[in-house]
Amino acid sequence: MSKPWTYPDNSFDYIHIRYMIGCFKDWVAVYREAYRCLKPGGWIEHMEVSSTIVSDDGSVPEDSIFRDWKQAFVEVGNKMGNIFEIVEDEKYRRWLQEAGFKNVESKLFKTPVGSWPADKTMKEIGQCNLMSLEMGLEGIGLLVLTSVLDWSFEEVQVFLAKVRAGLKNKSYHGYCLW
Repeated sequence: MSKPWTYPDNSFDYIHIRYMIGCFKDWVAVYREAYRCLKPGGWIEHMEVSSTIVSDDGSVPEDSIFRDWKQAFVEVGNKMGNIFEIVEDEKYRRWLQEAGFKNVESKLFKTPVGSWPADKTMKEIGQCNLMSLEMGLEGIGLLVLTSVLDWSFEEVQVFLAKVRAGLKNKSYHGYCLW
């Protein structure tokens, strides 16, 4: 739940929001608070990730574990009333405008998962993204899958093992949008 911020109006030149997927029911309210707290001419930067891992070359099948991962979080979001799909359809852009922001720029980046890219820089980014995802899976999934979807600890562990295997599948040329 988002509560009113304790900062006075016009407090900041810059506000950065990052990786808050699933944390809020009302993103417009969050953005309104940011708008209120920014000085005239101030900037907000919001970096968020899509919960979807896809490929351009068809190497990540539509029926992969990533479809199940996304569906689980859509279901969690529906039950909690929190929104996990922020990047999809550039919803954040519409919500920023609704909150009062006028000059909204959007840049989405295809961020590889794993070391599959040929480009050295993208390969390194993909390795870092893979490590981040692997390290965060249990923290991201365990609480909500057990408390919101009533999965058992064992069910979650089996599911996460499948997700980890999907992440490590070297034949997948997957990416997520940031």
